[in-house]
Amino acid sequence: MDHGVWPAHTTLLYVDQTGDVEFVLKPREYFRDPHLLRTRRGKVYRGSVFEHLLIQHLTAFFNVGEHNVCRLEGADWNDGLDMAPHRGESVAFSAFYAWNLKRLAEFAETLRRRGIKSVRLAEEVGLLLDRLPGQRRLNYRSPTAKRACLQRYLHAVSHDLSGRMISVRLEELRADLLAKYEDTASRIREQEWIRTAGGGFFNGYYDNDGKRVEGPHRLGMRMTLTGQVFPIMSGIATDHQVDRAIASVIRFLRDRRWGGLRLNTDFKEVQPALGRAFSFAYGEKENGAIFSHMAVMYACALYARRRTQEARKVWQALYHLATTPSVAKIFPCLPEYFNAEGRGMYGYLTGSASWLIAMLLTQVYGIRGELGDLVIDPQLTREDFGTRRTLAVNAPFANRAFRFTFMNPQRLDAGHYAVGRIVNERTGSEMPCVRRAGGGIRIARRHLARLPTHPATFFTIALNRGHKQIDPLPK
Repeated sequence: MDHGVWPAHTTLLYVDQTGDVEFVLKPREYFRDPHLLRTRRGKVYRGSVFEHLLIQHLTAFFNVGEHNVCRLEGADWNDGLDMAPHRGESVAFSAFYAWNLKRLAEFAETLRRRGIKSVRLAEEVGLLLDRLPGQRRLNYRSPTAKRACLQRYLHAVSHDLSGRMISVRLEELRADLLAKYEDTASRIREQEWIRTAGGGFFNGYYDNDGKRVEGPHRLGMRMTLTGQVFPIMSGIATDHQVDRAIASVIRFLRDRRWGGLRLNTDFKEVQPALGRAFSFAYGEKENGAIFSHMAVMYACALYARRRTQEARKVWQALYHLATTPSVAKIFPCLPEYFNAEGRGMYGYLTGSASWLIAMLLTQVYGIRGELGDLVIDPQLTREDFGTRRTLAVNAPFANRAFRFTFMNPQRLDAGHYAVGRIVNERTGSEMPCVRRAGGGIRIARRHLARLPTHPATFFTIALNRGHKQIDPLPK
């Protein structure tokens, strides 16, 4: 059930890195099993990439179980949760789908600000946009009403499409998507929050008996790391909930010997109503191993919420395990997971590796794109600098090679410095930039376009004491 979140996540990442907004408006075919989707007249149907992304998320929004969150079906990211196809629900990935709905709404606003008033969608997609003017509004609090809406849509597209198109105003589409985001986000924030003595955390799942998976149990507290990652990463969790969830992760999921985070607590019995993961011995594979992939995504979520020190502890624990050969028994790498003995298993899983690289570059060093502009928003800690006063990273951007050197002569910690002026070392000139409300600075792509494509451009970034940013330079 998680397949739909990744195309939007990666496409929006591409747009941020490149500024290629037009890509999302390009028409693309749909696959229908081994064939291409056609209209009733036999013509191959082509819809925009934006339409593809909308359908993936609108159908997920309506495909809910009895607790009004997305159905788990055959599993989500965790392939081991594969025995709850009827009544299982994934709160964790409902948060991810909701986050993407909000980002797609923001993208609709981006298009509108660039002078695009409306988008053309297949007529059938209108069945899922019940907040558009003239549509009959559904009661989002009713799972039955949501499923009925989805069935009407599935019946309409069960064989082919009419081929008729509708024009949807972007401001109205944005309002529809935000209404769906708010519905799911508020439900997760309130319904799925489990209060515990001195803390709290999010429930991540419902099993095939319709029972909540996480929380107090006669065999001990039950908790998953996945259930915390996406409510935090998406911004759905309040700041208070983020801090309580961090405390609960440390209490229930941090391995006392190795410091790594386990994927779940020990449920102490098999889970025939949830998944075969729990048939593994505890600490192996998807049953409570120190799972690199989800641990790194958790660190990303904490960086996104400016919990820098806790985020660093997460990936540092993986690093120390991987570089302790007497325990890990591997050459230093990022394995899929560390088992109950701390041994690294399945070297360098690509998902773990790509998330780690992305996290270090875009969150720790803070080098990333924003609709094609360059953002520099580091969260480097005093420990990252060690005894050094500078740190540097090479990264491509805007079809150019860059070397970013961060100067921290006072060895200030993250949260206690602001990004100073950015100097082009080759010319000695300062780069025009604007300050971001969320932190760091932003350099317009048009300024980068004036730089040579080779050799590499060297930027020096001063980290100044205090939270206040310096005044922006003229554009």
